[in-house]
Amino acid sequence: MATTPTTTADHTRGSDPATPAQPRRSPSDGAARPGLMTAPQLTWRVIRDRARSGAENMALDHALAAGLGQGQAVLRLYAWERPTVSFGRNEPARGLYSTDEAARLGVDYVRRPTGGRAVLHGAELTYAVVAPTRAWGGLRDAYRLINQALAEALHALGAPVTLAGERATPSVDAGPCFQSPAGGEVTAHGRKLVGSAQCRIEGALLQHGSIILAGDQGLLVRLSEGPDEKSVEEHDPPATLSELVGSVSRDEVAESVARAMRATFDGEWVDGECSREELAAAEKLAADRYGKAEWTWRR
Repeated sequence: MATTPTTTADHTRGSDPATPAQPRRSPSDGAARPGLMTAPQLTWRVIRDRARSGAENMALDHALAAGLGQGQAVLRLYAWERPTVSFGRNEPARGLYSTDEAARLGVDYVRRPTGGRAVLHGAELTYAVVAPTRAWGGLRDAYRLINQALAEALHALGAPVTLAGERATPSVDAGPCFQSPAGGEVTAHGRKLVGSAQCRIEGALLQHGSIILAGDQGLLVRLSEGPDEKSVEEHDPPATLSELVGSVSRDEVAESVARAMRATFDGEWVDGECSREELAAAEKLAADRYGKAEWTWRR
Protein backbone atom coordinates (compact mmCIF):
# COMPACT_ATOMS: atom_id res chain seq x y z
CA MET A 1 0.00 0.00 0.00
CA ALA A 2 1.79 3.11 -1.22
CA THR A 3 1.44 6.27 0.82
CA THR A 4 3.00 9.46 -0.53
CA PRO A 5 3.42 12.11 2.17
CA THR A 6 2.76 15.71 1.24
CA THR A 7 4.37 18.65 2.98
CA THR A 8 1.58 20.55 4.68
CA ALA A 9 2.37 24.21 4.85
CA ASP A 10 2.98 23.73 8.51
CA HIS A 11 4.27 25.71 11.42
CA THR A 12 6.38 28.80 10.76
CA ARG A 13 5.95 32.18 12.26
CA GLY A 14 6.28 34.97 9.70
CA SER A 15 5.54 38.61 9.18
CA ASP A 16 2.90 38.19 6.46
CA PRO A 17 -0.46 39.76 7.27
CA ALA A 18 -3.28 37.42 8.19
CA THR A 19 -6.16 36.93 5.79
CA PRO A 20 -9.58 37.36 7.42
CA ALA A 21 -11.98 34.45 7.13
CA GLN A 22 -14.71 35.83 4.91
CA PRO A 23 -18.26 34.53 5.29
CA ARG A 24 -19.29 32.19 2.48
CA ARG A 25 -22.73 32.34 0.92
CA SER A 26 -24.96 29.37 1.63
CA PRO A 27 -25.91 26.95 -1.17
CA SER A 28 -29.49 28.17 -1.02
CA ASP A 29 -28.72 31.77 -2.04
CA GLY A 30 -28.00 30.75 -5.64
CA ALA A 31 -24.52 32.30 -5.75
CA ALA A 32 -21.60 30.38 -7.21
CA ARG A 33 -18.94 29.46 -4.67
CA PRO A 34 -15.25 29.95 -5.54
CA GLY A 35 -13.29 26.82 -6.32
CA LEU A 36 -16.29 24.53 -6.67
CA MET A 37 -17.63 25.29 -10.14
CA THR A 38 -15.80 22.34 -11.75
CA ALA A 39 -15.69 20.08 -8.71
CA PRO A 40 -17.39 16.70 -9.03
CA GLN A 41 -20.57 15.96 -7.13
CA LEU A 42 -19.47 13.80 -4.23
CA THR A 43 -21.49 11.80 -1.73
CA TRP A 44 -20.23 12.79 1.71
CA ARG A 45 -20.46 10.54 4.74
CA VAL A 46 -20.25 12.30 8.12
CA ILE A 47 -18.87 10.01 10.84
CA ARG A 48 -19.19 11.30 14.40
CA ASP A 49 -16.87 8.76 15.92
CA ARG A 50 -16.13 7.76 19.49
CA ALA A 51 -12.82 8.38 21.24
CA ARG A 52 -10.14 5.87 20.23
CA SER A 53 -6.47 5.21 20.92
CA GLY A 54 -3.83 7.00 18.89
CA ALA A 55 -3.02 3.89 16.86
CA GLU A 56 -6.71 3.26 16.14
CA ASN A 57 -7.32 6.86 15.11
CA MET A 58 -4.40 6.99 12.67
CA ALA A 59 -5.21 3.54 11.30
CA LEU A 60 -8.84 4.44 10.73
CA ASP A 61 -8.01 7.69 8.92
CA HIS A 62 -5.61 5.69 6.74
CA ALA A 63 -8.16 2.94 6.10
CA LEU A 64 -10.87 5.43 5.11
CA ALA A 65 -8.51 6.95 2.54
CA ALA A 66 -7.21 3.62 1.21
CA GLY A 67 -10.74 2.27 0.75
CA LEU A 68 -12.41 5.40 -0.61
CA GLY A 69 -14.97 4.56 -3.27
CA GLN A 70 -15.46 6.43 -6.53
CA GLY A 71 -17.48 9.60 -6.07
CA GLN A 72 -17.24 9.34 -2.29
CA ALA A 73 -15.87 11.62 0.44
CA VAL A 74 -15.75 11.37 4.23
CA LEU A 75 -15.78 13.83 7.12
CA ARG A 76 -14.78 12.06 10.33
CA LEU A 77 -14.99 13.91 13.67
CA TYR A 78 -13.36 12.26 16.67
CA ALA A 79 -11.47 12.39 19.97
CA TRP A 80 -8.69 10.51 21.79
CA GLU A 81 -9.00 7.99 24.62
CA ARG A 82 -5.80 9.18 26.33
CA PRO A 83 -3.47 12.15 25.94
CA THR A 84 -1.37 11.30 22.90
CA VAL A 85 1.58 12.91 21.15
CA SER A 86 1.48 12.34 17.40
CA PHE A 87 4.55 12.83 15.21
CA GLY A 88 4.58 13.75 11.54
CA ARG A 89 5.42 10.91 9.19
CA ASN A 90 9.01 12.05 8.62
CA GLU A 91 9.58 14.03 11.81
CA PRO A 92 12.65 13.10 13.90
CA ALA A 93 11.46 11.84 17.30
CA ARG A 94 13.71 8.98 18.42
CA GLY A 95 15.82 10.14 21.36
CA LEU A 96 13.95 13.45 21.58
CA TYR A 97 10.97 12.37 23.69
CA SER A 98 10.93 10.37 26.92
CA THR A 99 8.99 7.11 26.98
CA ASP A 100 9.51 6.80 30.75
CA GLU A 101 8.06 10.23 31.48
CA ALA A 102 5.18 9.56 29.08
CA ALA A 103 4.35 6.31 30.90
CA ARG A 104 4.44 8.12 34.23
CA LEU A 105 2.11 10.86 32.94
CA GLY A 106 -0.24 8.49 31.10
CA VAL A 107 0.63 9.81 27.63
CA ASP A 108 0.84 7.70 24.47
CA TYR A 109 2.89 8.24 21.32
CA VAL A 110 1.88 7.55 17.71
CA ARG A 111 3.20 8.51 14.29
CA ARG A 112 0.79 9.92 11.71
CA PRO A 113 0.57 8.96 8.03
CA THR A 114 0.64 12.71 7.26
CA GLY A 115 3.45 15.25 7.45
CA GLY A 116 3.98 18.06 9.92
CA ARG A 117 5.30 18.16 13.47
CA ALA A 118 4.47 17.00 16.99
CA VAL A 119 1.00 17.63 18.42
CA LEU A 120 -0.31 16.84 21.90
CA HIS A 121 -3.87 15.54 21.49
CA GLY A 122 -6.28 15.84 24.39
CA ALA A 123 -8.84 18.61 24.86
CA GLU A 124 -9.66 19.01 21.19
CA LEU A 125 -11.92 17.99 18.35
CA THR A 126 -10.03 16.19 15.62
CA TYR A 127 -11.35 16.29 12.07
CA ALA A 128 -10.40 14.20 9.05
CA VAL A 129 -11.43 14.89 5.47
CA VAL A 130 -11.00 12.12 2.91
CA ALA A 131 -11.75 12.85 -0.74
CA PRO A 132 -10.44 12.16 -4.26
CA THR A 133 -7.02 13.77 -4.64
CA ARG A 134 -8.04 16.00 -7.56
CA ALA A 135 -11.56 16.80 -6.32
CA TRP A 136 -10.85 20.54 -6.01
CA GLY A 137 -7.93 20.97 -8.38
CA GLY A 138 -5.06 19.85 -6.18
CA LEU A 139 -3.80 19.49 -2.63
CA ARG A 140 -3.13 23.20 -2.11
CA ASP A 141 -6.63 24.05 -3.29
CA ALA A 142 -8.10 21.43 -0.97
CA TYR A 143 -6.02 22.77 1.93
CA ARG A 144 -7.30 26.29 1.34
CA LEU A 145 -10.95 25.26 1.01
CA ILE A 146 -10.94 22.96 4.04
CA ASN A 147 -9.27 25.59 6.21
CA GLN A 148 -11.75 28.20 4.99
CA ALA A 149 -14.62 25.93 6.04
CA LEU A 150 -13.02 25.36 9.45
CA ALA A 151 -12.61 29.11 9.91
CA GLU A 152 -16.26 29.66 9.11
CA ALA A 153 -17.28 26.94 11.57
CA LEU A 154 -15.33 28.57 14.37
CA HIS A 155 -16.48 32.07 13.42
CA ALA A 156 -20.06 30.80 13.75
CA LEU A 157 -19.23 29.87 17.36
CA GLY A 158 -18.04 33.40 18.03
CA ALA A 159 -14.27 32.93 17.62
CA PRO A 160 -12.43 35.88 15.99
CA VAL A 161 -10.49 33.73 13.52
CA THR A 162 -8.38 34.56 10.50
CA LEU A 163 -6.34 32.55 8.00
CA ALA A 164 -2.58 33.08 8.33
CA GLY A 165 -0.84 34.70 5.39
CA GLU A 166 1.62 32.82 3.21
CA ARG A 167 5.02 32.12 4.71
CA ALA A 168 7.95 29.73 4.43
CA THR A 169 7.44 26.11 5.43
CA PRO A 170 9.78 24.99 8.24
CA SER A 171 11.69 21.75 8.31
CA VAL A 172 10.21 18.70 10.05
CA ASP A 173 12.76 19.05 12.88
CA ALA A 174 11.78 22.64 13.73
CA GLY A 175 9.84 21.82 16.90
CA PRO A 176 6.22 21.19 17.86
CA CYS A 177 3.32 22.02 15.55
CA PHE A 178 1.47 24.63 17.59
CA GLN A 179 4.48 26.87 18.20
CA SER A 180 3.55 29.00 15.20
CA PRO A 181 1.04 29.03 12.32
CA ALA A 182 1.76 28.14 8.72
CA GLY A 183 0.35 29.87 5.70
CA GLY A 184 -3.39 29.32 5.36
CA GLU A 185 -3.90 27.88 8.85
CA VAL A 186 -6.67 29.03 11.18
CA THR A 187 -5.49 31.48 13.81
CA ALA A 188 -6.89 33.84 16.44
CA HIS A 189 -4.98 36.94 17.53
CA GLY A 190 -1.94 35.62 15.67
CA ARG A 191 -1.86 32.27 17.47
CA LYS A 192 -2.66 28.95 15.86
CA LEU A 193 -6.07 27.48 16.73
CA VAL A 194 -6.18 24.62 14.21
CA GLY A 195 -3.19 22.54 13.11
CA SER A 196 -3.59 20.41 9.97
CA ALA A 197 -1.59 17.99 7.84
CA GLN A 198 -2.10 16.18 4.51
CA CYS A 199 -0.99 13.14 2.58
CA ARG A 200 -2.00 11.15 -0.47
CA ILE A 201 -2.97 7.53 0.06
CA GLU A 202 -3.46 5.75 -3.24
CA GLY A 203 -6.01 7.94 -5.10
CA ALA A 204 -7.27 9.78 -2.05
CA LEU A 205 -6.42 12.92 -0.14
CA LEU A 206 -6.33 12.69 3.64
CA GLN A 207 -6.28 15.95 5.58
CA HIS A 208 -6.71 15.81 9.33
CA GLY A 209 -6.08 18.19 12.16
CA SER A 210 -6.70 19.38 15.71
CA ILE A 211 -9.13 22.10 16.80
CA ILE A 212 -7.91 23.09 20.25
CA LEU A 213 -10.64 23.41 22.89
CA ALA A 214 -8.34 23.97 25.89
CA GLY A 215 -4.73 23.45 27.01
CA ASP A 216 -1.39 24.93 26.00
CA GLN A 217 0.68 22.01 24.57
CA GLY A 218 3.10 22.65 27.45
CA LEU A 219 3.28 18.98 28.37
CA LEU A 220 5.52 18.54 25.33
CA VAL A 221 8.25 20.34 27.30
CA ARG A 222 8.11 17.75 30.08
CA LEU A 223 8.29 14.95 27.55
CA SER A 224 11.19 16.41 25.58
CA GLU A 225 14.70 15.06 26.03
CA GLY A 226 16.52 16.69 23.12
CA PRO A 227 18.53 19.91 22.91
CA ASP A 228 15.42 21.93 21.99
CA GLU A 229 13.35 20.84 25.00
CA LYS A 230 12.73 24.46 26.05
CA SER A 231 11.62 25.60 22.60
CA VAL A 232 7.92 25.35 23.42
CA GLU A 233 8.37 27.77 26.31
CA GLU A 234 9.94 30.33 23.96
CA HIS A 235 6.79 30.61 21.81
CA ASP A 236 3.24 31.73 22.44
CA PRO A 237 0.83 28.94 23.41
CA PRO A 238 -1.88 28.04 20.90
CA ALA A 239 -5.19 29.81 20.92
CA THR A 240 -8.05 27.81 22.45
CA LEU A 241 -11.79 27.96 21.93
CA SER A 242 -12.40 28.13 25.66
CA GLU A 243 -10.46 31.39 25.99
CA LEU A 244 -12.03 32.83 22.84
CA VAL A 245 -15.71 31.96 23.31
CA GLY A 246 -16.01 30.46 26.79
CA SER A 247 -17.29 26.99 27.55
CA VAL A 248 -18.09 25.03 24.40
CA SER A 249 -18.56 21.28 24.06
CA ARG A 250 -16.85 18.99 21.59
CA ASP A 251 -20.28 18.09 20.18
CA GLU A 252 -21.11 21.76 19.57
CA VAL A 253 -17.87 22.25 17.70
CA ALA A 254 -18.44 19.07 15.69
CA GLU A 255 -21.88 20.23 14.64
CA SER A 256 -20.56 23.62 13.57
CA VAL A 257 -17.76 22.00 11.55
CA ALA A 258 -20.18 19.61 9.82
CA ARG A 259 -22.53 22.49 8.99
CA ALA A 260 -19.73 24.63 7.54
CA MET A 261 -18.35 21.75 5.48
CA ARG A 262 -21.81 21.14 4.00
CA ALA A 263 -22.06 24.81 3.07
CA THR A 264 -18.60 24.76 1.47
CA PHE A 265 -18.58 21.54 -0.53
CA ASP A 266 -21.23 20.53 -3.05
CA GLY A 267 -22.72 17.07 -3.03
CA GLU A 268 -25.04 14.81 -1.12
CA TRP A 269 -24.42 14.66 2.64
CA VAL A 270 -25.46 11.74 4.83
CA ASP A 271 -24.73 10.76 8.42
CA GLY A 272 -23.01 7.39 8.62
CA GLU A 273 -20.45 5.23 10.34
CA CYS A 274 -17.41 3.15 9.48
CA SER A 275 -18.16 -0.04 7.58
CA ARG A 276 -17.09 -3.47 8.76
CA GLU A 277 -14.53 -3.56 5.97
CA GLU A 278 -13.05 -0.21 7.01
CA LEU A 279 -12.88 -1.24 10.65
CA ALA A 280 -11.20 -4.52 9.71
CA ALA A 281 -8.66 -2.71 7.53
CA ALA A 282 -7.99 -0.24 10.36
CA GLU A 283 -7.50 -3.07 12.85
CA LYS A 284 -4.86 -4.59 10.58
CA LEU A 285 -3.14 -1.24 10.04
CA ALA A 286 -3.07 -0.60 13.79
CA ALA A 287 -1.55 -4.04 14.42
CA ASP A 288 0.96 -3.91 11.55
CA ARG A 289 1.97 -0.24 11.60
CA TYR A 290 0.45 2.39 13.86
CA GLY A 291 0.58 0.35 17.05
CA LYS A 292 4.20 -0.72 16.55
CA ALA A 293 7.16 0.95 18.18
CA GLU A 294 9.16 0.37 14.98
CA TRP A 295 6.82 2.77 13.16
CA THR A 296 6.46 5.33 15.97
CA TRP A 297 10.21 5.58 16.50
CA ARG A 298 11.28 5.05 12.88
CA ARG A 299 13.10 8.39 12.98
